[in-house]
Amino acid sequence: MQINSSYIMVDNAKNLDLALLNLRNSSKIAVDTESSGYFTYYARVCLIQITAKSKNYIIDPLRIKDLSSLNEIFKNPEILKLFHSASDDIKALKKDFGFEFNNVADTMLSSRYLGMEHNSLTSLVELYHNKHLAKEFQKSNWENRPLQRDQLQYAAMDTAYLESIWEKMEKELRDRGLYEEAFSEFEFVSQEEPAAKEGEGFQLARFPDVNNLTPFDRGKLFQILQFREEKAKKINRAPFRVLNNDAISRLISTEMKEENYTNTLGKKDGSELFQLMKETVIEPIEASELNKRIGEELEGEEKDKFRRLKKWKEHIQKSRRMEHSLLPSSKQLIQILKSNITDLDSLRNLKIFSEWRVKNYGPSIIAVLNGNPFEPHIPPNLPMVNSKRGLLPKNRKRKPESED
Repeated sequence: MQINSSYIMVDNAKNLDLALLNLRNSSKIAVDTESSGYFTYYARVCLIQITAKSKNYIIDPLRIKDLSSLNEIFKNPEILKLFHSASDDIKALKKDFGFEFNNVADTMLSSRYLGMEHNSLTSLVELYHNKHLAKEFQKSNWENRPLQRDQLQYAAMDTAYLESIWEKMEKELRDRGLYEEAFSEFEFVSQEEPAAKEGEGFQLARFPDVNNLTPFDRGKLFQILQFREEKAKKINRAPFRVLNNDAISRLISTEMKEENYTNTLGKKDGSELFQLMKETVIEPIEASELNKRIGEELEGEEKDKFRRLKKWKEHIQKSRRMEHSLLPSSKQLIQILKSNITDLDSLRNLKIFSEWRVKNYGPSIIAVLNGNPFEPHIPPNLPMVNSKRGLLPKNRKRKPESED
């Protein structure tokens, strides 16, 4: 397939109508978004990229007031929508525009089912097209207008290769008997709703070198991070742009003087934080409080069920040679054991599993909950994934990889 690197800018209602003529007559389209999340606390979609029939459209939602006509495309079950890491894009498009989605495929999730060690779009373009996809504009401020031509060219290329990549991946999934499972997961992702509350919040355990701090300094850190979080919400700015981690580390390690705070944050915010720290009773935080494992709080029968569910998960992972991200998470297992799951319908009603998982994993999970052996209830000949990630030695750590 010839890849077209040019793009068509859609920044008014007339151009959107012209684009829709092509989109309505397409059997598949590739979709991506660019958002403000690297700069703002509350992310919003700033561009929607769509490739259809080798034409790359860049739609500007900051210039076009009404994008509701796109919904007929996204919810049309006859048009396949291709994404790379569909979950984030779909949730963002639902939150900002109320779009509905049917018939979705995800090349990132597909790469995991195909056992690939690297799942980024850049890696897939290199694998299937032997081309390097430039990513220098990944952290652009997409709210700025006008956008530069190089930024728009970068955005267009994020969808230009997806149809070609999917054609190869679809064949591989079918050949290996993984297509039905993967597509059920795609369908589940397409129906997920965005979280009611925006913003990620903060996790103390993720702060650099937090384990090397004293318990009292961890308490100070908690108060400063809480201040940063509230300030970021109020002014709608990414938290690290309000106060970066290096500056926080300096505040923790230096003497608590108002001058140190105003020099770091400016007079107004620095004085506000200093007064807060001065008036707050700092509660020491022990390192053991940071590293509690999921399920550590369970007791008695629930603890035993969780142990057996983890054993079931380990059996599936090893027998199918798959990475853990393709399996139910520990949080999902806890949700299951705390619910009154008696049959497949009650498991389905939790809305945490795709239909494939309900049918193929459900009977063995219910056996675990009932205290019975799970092995007889696992369908025979489940297809192998053969993930290299799933086979990494336990003492080897991988760097997290961007999914863009």
